[in-house]
Amino acid sequence: MPLVAVFIVIVIFEAARRHRLPIALRIAATWKRLRPTVVDYIKASPATFVYLMILSVTTMVMVSSSHRVVALLLEEHSTNLHQLFNSPLRALALSAFWAPNYEFLVWAILFALVLAPAERWLGTRRWAIVFVSGHVFATLGVAWGLWFAIQHGYASHHLENAIDVGVSYGFAAVAALFTFRIPRKWRWWWAGLLTIAAVAAVAVGRTFTDSGHLLAVIIGFACYPLTRTTAIAERTRSPIWAINRSTRNSPPAHDDPGAVG
Repeated sequence: MPLVAVFIVIVIFEAARRHRLPIALRIAATWKRLRPTVVDYIKASPATFVYLMILSVTTMVMVSSSHRVVALLLEEHSTNLHQLFNSPLRALALSAFWAPNYEFLVWAILFALVLAPAERWLGTRRWAIVFVSGHVFATLGVAWGLWFAIQHGYASHHLENAIDVGVSYGFAAVAALFTFRIPRKWRWWWAGLLTIAAVAAVAVGRTFTDSGHLLAVIIGFACYPLTRTTAIAERTRSPIWAINRSTRNSPPAHDDPGAVG
């Protein structure tokens, strides 16, 4: 239970700080120095961190619930064939806000390192378009493939109710488009490793979910035209994980007028 462990660590640290233990005081002083930068980083990518906050709430719900309740929650919010046939929009929307509790800290790191700078680079609107496109179209592609396999006897009918929730399709699409934010000398490495990982997962895992990740990566690359604006081109030249001091007090990017080429 990672969130419980984090809570325990925070309580222990606060007790140590109140008792003025040297190491706790040094950590507190370091945090005080870094806090403005962290706050600026979060404020510059509002959608990413609001999304992460919602994901933390649903994760806490799962951590504090019984296995039976968790299974019911995930089944109800899954994008399996049963849910997609009966309530497609609801299933597509709600499935993106759940993740196994042991994955949350991993996603928190990946959100901060990839989704946050991608949002600052693309602007919130374009960032959302890419994420939603990856989540929706990869999910529908997987669902169609699964339906076809079941109809033709290649897969069991039990898979109609398989649980499929999470943020990974949307993340994979944004991560693929993030290739064009990487410095040119590293872009082919980033794109190649991402593609090889997705293809290898399909070859080894051979699951419909693995196919969905590969489809999401392809969708992300296909979103490249969204990056063709003057504002995005200018932001590509700035550091990826640093907030430009001249823009610290400016509102986060939402829309970028004008197109290049």
